[in-house]
Amino acid sequence: MFGYDVDPSDLRQRDIDKAEEQLDRFQALLAEREEQLAEIVGTGEGDRGHVRATVASDGRVIKVALDSFAVKDGSKALSEQILLAVHRAQQNAQQQAESLLHETLQEALPGTSFDLAAIYQQTRSILD
Repeated sequence: MFGYDVDPSDLRQRDIDKAEEQLDRFQALLAEREEQLAEIVGTGEGDRGHVRATVASDGRVIKVALDSFAVKDGSKALSEQILLAVHRAQQNAQQQAESLLHETLQEALPGTSFDLAAIYQQTRSILD
C-alpha cells in the first residue's frame, strides 16, 4: 500500500518514518487539490440531447437547460430526461473527482498502483 514492502514482524522506526512522510506528502497534496476539486463541474445529457445538466463536484445541480424539442414528448418523458441528464452529470463529476484523487495518490506515492473502486468498497463496508 505504501509503495514498499513491510514485514510486520520486522517493523522498524524507518518504516514508520517513511509511512509518516508519505502521509504528510499526501495530506499536503490533498490540501493543494481541494480548490481543484471544488472547481469540478460535471455535465450530462438526456438520451436525445435536448436536455443538458450541469452539477457541482458535490452533485448539487447548477443548471438544467432544455432546448425547444425537450417538451415535445410530454411532461413524463421530460422529467425522465431531466433525471437522466442530472444523473449523468453527477457521474461525470464523480469520475473527474476520482481521477484527481488517483493522480494525487500517484504523485504522493509514486510507483504504487491503486484500485480506487476496491478502496471505495472497503470504505463503504466500514462505514455501513
